[in-house]
Amino acid sequence: MTFSERVSAVQLMQRFVRMSRVLIPLFSNLVNKNNLSSSEQQKLDRIKTVYDNFHANPEASKHLINSDILRLIQKVYYTLVSRKGETPESFHEYDEFIRESDRLISNWDRQLMN
Repeated sequence: MTFSERVSAVQLMQRFVRMSRVLIPLFSNLVNKNNLSSSEQQKLDRIKTVYDNFHANPEASKHLINSDILRLIQKVYYTLVSRKGETPESFHEYDEFIRESDRLISNWDRQLMN
């Protein structure tokens, strides 16, 4: 991987993590809601499309940004899709995703300010 390709891959990863930090909580709220309006159903379907079509190797985030964030995003999403309900494990994974994405975003924001 060339330097330019690596920079592009890291930037793509950053955009995906930032997007997921917004979409995963929204998706969680929509999935757990009993009666969705047509607008909410459209949002839910669009979010599903994003994550159902994203097939990145979770190891990529470890290699590119030294984080397990892709694995966390995938686990949280699949737990929500499968509607396994709230378990201590699913809560822990969701919380871990929130903490790790916030940590990464904070680090990236600090780097942009320098």
